[in-house]
Amino acid sequence: MPSKGKSWKGKVSIALIYPNRPSVGMANLGFQTLYQRLSDRSDVACERVFLESPENGAGGAPPPRRRPHTSLSAFDILAFSIPFENDFINILTVLSRSGIPLEASKRTPEHPLVITGGMTTFINPEPIASFIDAFLIGEGETLINSFLDAYMAHADTIRRRNLTPLTKVGGVYVPRFYEVTHDPLRGVIVDRQAEPPAPTVVRKQVEKELDHFMTFYPFPEGASEFADMAVIEINRGCPRGCRFCAAGYLCLPFRNRSLNALLTFLKETSPAQKTIGLLGTGVSDHPDLLPLCREIVDMGYRLSFSSLRIDRITEALGDILKESGQKTVTMAPEAGSQRLRDLIKKDITEAQILQAVDILARRDILNIKLYFMIGLPGESMEDIHEILSLIRKIRHTILAYRRANKRLGRITVTISPFVPKPGTPFQWFSLMDLSEIKKRLTWLKKALSKEPNVHAISDLPKWTYVQAVLSRGDRRVGALLKRVFENGGNWPKSFKESPLNPDFFVYRPLGTDEILPWDFIDTGVPRQRLLAGFQEARRQVASFQG
Repeated sequence: MPSKGKSWKGKVSIALIYPNRPSVGMANLGFQTLYQRLSDRSDVACERVFLESPENGAGGAPPPRRRPHTSLSAFDILAFSIPFENDFINILTVLSRSGIPLEASKRTPEHPLVITGGMTTFINPEPIASFIDAFLIGEGETLINSFLDAYMAHADTIRRRNLTPLTKVGGVYVPRFYEVTHDPLRGVIVDRQAEPPAPTVVRKQVEKELDHFMTFYPFPEGASEFADMAVIEINRGCPRGCRFCAAGYLCLPFRNRSLNALLTFLKETSPAQKTIGLLGTGVSDHPDLLPLCREIVDMGYRLSFSSLRIDRITEALGDILKESGQKTVTMAPEAGSQRLRDLIKKDITEAQILQAVDILARRDILNIKLYFMIGLPGESMEDIHEILSLIRKIRHTILAYRRANKRLGRITVTISPFVPKPGTPFQWFSLMDLSEIKKRLTWLKKALSKEPNVHAISDLPKWTYVQAVLSRGDRRVGALLKRVFENGGNWPKSFKESPLNPDFFVYRPLGTDEILPWDFIDTGVPRQRLLAGFQEARRQVASFQG
């Protein structure tokens, strides 16, 4: 077994861990980009690690994939990439199976430094704060290098578990230097103190100029749904400001890679794959989307998009999609009624939705994937009925062209319960009662099952509750997570045994004057901007009910 700090020819050894299935991790562009960045450093030896089981349950998952005969405990650094809260529990699985104490406070100089990054660190790292030595708050390309430079400069000090040098790196959050005090009666946070030199506010780090590097990954053969595809990120952030959307706020500012930089890279790289996937938080809002697509198609590639903004589906874009062989397009109306689309600031109308479908259907693009939410603030059953009504209108629009070309289109509807996310105007709202979510979801799925060629999918509602606990919880949720791990992933049993009432985080509307668990993170979006959006939405909800 390699000796700690001396293996891999004297380089700092890093296990880059995606605590989920290999197929999920390999499809994550951010994870692959970070691996490339780490591999480019001459002073780093990096290996990718995944869970090999499709199950996320703690305790039952097999050990992670790694170099034969090499324990994760032999690495200098374990770096977790966590884009989803549901993978929190898998952190404990990896640590436990590797013989590493779960709590950071119990680790000794013989144990690796445990760090984590990813979208969840922008949102709310507190539920796993007791298990992590340091969080990297921000976009990883530059942040990981700043972190490693500090680690190299103070390696002996840090290996002795003195993490003070890391607090001086912008975007690095070391939980042990922060003390949080709760009101014993109300349970809310009343004080949060940082021990110097740790900063009171941790500022999210962002890449200001995307043209300086490319975020690109060519998927290998056998990569399931991404087979024969190379993906490239064309922008970050989103200018739209949908009030519910964590990615829309936490990935700001809105930045685009230039047309020249993207095309130069693709021409020089000449990917062997037949399809180029365009990724970004606001792909449809790239100012040169049409010429970019035109050039890629002229280079002989097919195009793929994760999703398209409905009001950006024009006749010209439709022509390019048809020419590139596109058969399926994904869109997100989010709500069936105009009042709820206005509430969430989606800024699209039913007429625009049907016009987009018409543009696609006239070009024989008859397979449509749609995303809807239920349980939004102020929602009534009438709004649920309008989801059904809108889907019927979309289906009828497609059917008009199906009769002409004898092809049968398919509408896939993904239904997700709304979870109020930190860092958004909707963070102060609460989750709709789970029983009501179940009622509305059951009604809608049953109604859609009667519509020919419409397929509805959704997660189990109980996971919505868990997600709300994990995304809105504070440090006290760490004890609950540990209990879930010890109970083999049994959440209901753990909820019953825990002295912590999870409803406190899930069903309680947050006070606009209280200290929120994630308030110490400066995401770059002023609190007053979020508050103004919330107050306007609250007025709209009151008008629904009045």
